[in-house]
Amino acid sequence: YTEQLVTNSIGREYRIYKNDAFYQQRIAGCGPYQKQNLLRLRELKPNARTIIDVGMNIGMNTIEYSTWAKDVHGFEPTPQTFKMAIKNITLAQAQTDSQMIKPWYQNESLETTGNINTHNRGLGDKKGQFEILIKKDNAGHNHIENIDVPLPSGKARRRTVEPEKVIIKVNTLDSYNFQDVDIIKVDTEGYEFPVVLGAEQTILNQKPIVQLEMVHGQPERFGYSCQAIYDWFIARDFVITLADGTDVGTKWNHYTRKMERFFIH
Repeated sequence: YTEQLVTNSIGREYRIYKNDAFYQQRIAGCGPYQKQNLLRLRELKPNARTIIDVGMNIGMNTIEYSTWAKDVHGFEPTPQTFKMAIKNITLAQAQTDSQMIKPWYQNESLETTGNINTHNRGLGDKKGQFEILIKKDNAGHNHIENIDVPLPSGKARRRTVEPEKVIIKVNTLDSYNFQDVDIIKVDTEGYEFPVVLGAEQTILNQKPIVQLEMVHGQPERFGYSCQAIYDWFIARDFVITLADGTDVGTKWNHYTRKMERFFIH
């Protein structure tokens, strides 16, 4: 876990791991991370009160959310990744516009003026302790242990090499009783639907924009499907779009290089 300090293309400083291909490709020299998603959320909720970032990773979205939201809550269960997020949030909070290269949203400030609250917890549909698999060369792919979940064919899962694992604590989002929630973003490597189920009351009562990363085949790691997620939201009168605003209808389809879906009430 050798660290290095990098500056992305808008001037934001990050500490990343040298051996992590995900960080090297998506953060160092690029920026901001997932810009199109940020633009979509800011256009939909320009006066966001509370944004919840589930799957905070090393803080990329959490930091940019705090440039316009009043309060941001970032959830990251993996201890090593969480520690790096804290370092990056501290770096961002010390930076001023005079140190930045260019804004990512019109001519708005890049200073992190919102309150950032971090939680070293996972979220799901029930409280408990779980194992998470660690991908040393790509922390963006860490995910909840799923060896006991059968394959879609019904066959048992098998591994030739046992991966590194850590024990994490998991709560439901509803248990936090957050108020004024305008946006919930979830990127949990296939575990998005359990997070949604554990956030049902928050979603139904507060009608936030819900952004989910949806990759064909990933929900099946945990016994779900992308269509099941669509059906859940459609039954609750949500419309589903891509980051560019395209209405994707009611049936799941894969779009090349477009993994995010925005559920709007």
